[in-house]
Amino acid sequence: MISQPKMVRILADIHTVEALIEQNISYPDTALMVFNKQQSEILKKHGVKQEDFKATYNYYLNHIAEMDKLYEVVVDTLSVRESRVRAAQGGQPQEQEQAPEGMVPAPVQ
Repeated sequence: MISQPKMVRILADIHTVEALIEQNISYPDTALMVFNKQQSEILKKHGVKQEDFKATYNYYLNHIAEMDKLYEVVVDTLSVRESRVRAAQGGQPQEQEQAPEGMVPAPVQ
């Protein structure tokens, strides 16, 4: 199973790419092809095999309380990333990344 911090980074990267694809590609078939390629690249970047990612994701699907905790950290991670991008674009102060109790925030890459 993939560790929780690594899974958070992977999911945050996947959701970021997914949002960019939704904004920029209007053809569903093309969007799906691009998403699949990008997801493979993300997994490769994190040194994770597709099978391991699927097995870990399926574990969380079968343990909804843990999935909820995982996604709390993913959402926090995405919020911090967004804040940092906005700060870089507009000079706004950056927020400190915090995770729910008992969870470790994923570092921004």
